[in-house]
Amino acid sequence: NAWRVYEGVSGQSAEDPTRMKHVHPTPPVPTTSIYSRTDGVVAWQCSVEKNGPQAENIEVIASHIGLGAHPAVLYALADRLAQPEDDWKPFNRTLLGPFVYPDPERKGN
Repeated sequence: NAWRVYEGVSGQSAEDPTRMKHVHPTPPVPTTSIYSRTDGVVAWQCSVEKNGPQAENIEVIASHIGLGAHPAVLYALADRLAQPEDDWKPFNRTLLGPFVYPDPERKGN
């Protein structure tokens, strides 16, 4: 995974919790993070937004490069963009089930 390259090039630990203090809060607009725990490049924990009134996380099973063409990603993206601007609702992941959209709140990798 890319963490080895990061550590070798930067001289910093990929596990350094002090870096997280530089992470900005969720924007005050509808925000959706579509991520994969099997990304292989970006640590999925870095992609997860704090849940809020207009913030959500959608997990898919895909590689880093595959995210751009994955049907589950494209469906979720189209669904999010099709919402009325003044009537945001969370993504309904139950429509296609947990095999397509795993529960982002589950524990483990």
